[in-house]
Amino acid sequence: MRRENEFLYSQLAQILRDQIWSGFIKPGQYLMSENELCKYYGMSRTSVRKSLEQLAKEGLVVKRVGQGTMVAPNLKIPVKNQKVLRILATSPSHFIDHCMPYLLEEFKQLYPNVDVKVLRFPTSDFWESVRVSREAGLQPDLVFVTDRQLAELDDPELSLDLSEPLKDSLPMIYPRLIDSFRAGDKLPATPITFSTVYLAYNPELFERCGVTPPAPDWTQEDFVQASQQLTMDTDGDGIIDQYGFSLSSSISRWPVIAMQNGVFFNKESSKEGVQETLRFLHDILFRNRSAHLYQFSRLLNSEAFAMGKTAMVLTTSIELAGLRNLPLNFEPLVAPLPFGDRKATLMVANALLIPTDAGDKDLALQFLQMAYAPEVQEKICRMTRFLSILQPINNKLWDKPYLESLNIVSDKIDNSYFLHELFEDFSLIEELEAEMEMYWAGMESATSFADKLYEIISVKESDRSS
Repeated sequence: MRRENEFLYSQLAQILRDQIWSGFIKPGQYLMSENELCKYYGMSRTSVRKSLEQLAKEGLVVKRVGQGTMVAPNLKIPVKNQKVLRILATSPSHFIDHCMPYLLEEFKQLYPNVDVKVLRFPTSDFWESVRVSREAGLQPDLVFVTDRQLAELDDPELSLDLSEPLKDSLPMIYPRLIDSFRAGDKLPATPITFSTVYLAYNPELFERCGVTPPAPDWTQEDFVQASQQLTMDTDGDGIIDQYGFSLSSSISRWPVIAMQNGVFFNKESSKEGVQETLRFLHDILFRNRSAHLYQFSRLLNSEAFAMGKTAMVLTTSIELAGLRNLPLNFEPLVAPLPFGDRKATLMVANALLIPTDAGDKDLALQFLQMAYAPEVQEKICRMTRFLSILQPINNKLWDKPYLESLNIVSDKIDNSYFLHELFEDFSLIEELEAEMEMYWAGMESATSFADKLYEIISVKESDRSS
């Protein structure tokens, strides 16, 4: 993972560099402490220190013993006369890292006299960072967010209605996506990329272990059998170091298994479905030990998969596109989700919006229209293997079995849900994550936690209806 660590510290250096040259952090002003930078950007202290060392070499920052790191007091920020398009973006983001450069290159060809500035803020407290940037005089023309951050936006009236400006592109975008982003009859933001959560597997590991690859009609029993065959001690030291499945405790992953058993975390969810899901998870983790539990972290459960230590993982095309840049030593394939009778899954997306008080709305709209051009979407998909939000582009580039495994063919995408659609009250997510610690440790039974989970759901549903 050395290359990834190098990528992380150079990425943080670029984020801070952009904030300094844009004037967000002014000469003589202190940066966040090393601890705060570690927390905000989800990086190790080593990566943070390397980032600061690089900026110091460039003369952008100076370190004051006992006080911290400040922007060099004598730094001169050049004043440019050309037009500037400012994009505020959440970070970290695979789309910003791997797709945005293509959009910037395309936009530069169309508008060579426009300087595009992408200013990245950490996911935590993102909207607070946007507010602070405005107070500092940095008025964003475009804002790049996750679907969850968009759901946290209190007032959709704070962004432009994009229905009319993007009327030519909207018919090509999946209706399910557009419907999720509407607020009444207005469209305050539009998706720029998306993915369902699906099951990826390492075909080389299957072949090496003599295990039959997943079939289109494989079942939960087939999945468990394959996982057991792929789980082993590869170096003979008595410790299992290769698993069939890597299970993340993140709320953005494991609920897919529950949804396939008819559990949608609402009053329609049966207690039997909840118990069945939780028993299955305990079975593969502790009874037959064919799955490795990957506790929530910045990398979710992808690191072990990328290293060839687990054969299967719940992931997204966004996450996999980022892993390919490490690079991966194999090309992941996609298997149909085998966990239950309901062919449902989670969905994630990134979106762009134009604030109503944007400094240059026309320029922002031109950027959006360029980004949704079919030829631009196709180029990005070919170069990065992200999914396009334009259905015709995906149908052109990927074969039908692959798209079916992603649950986005025909009306199958209607069974894909954003996390904020399952949990309208985000406090339920926080409560679940806190309450599940003993369950994930195997110290609370599936039956016991099923009762607790069902009670949490019932109380939240009762509060919402009252």
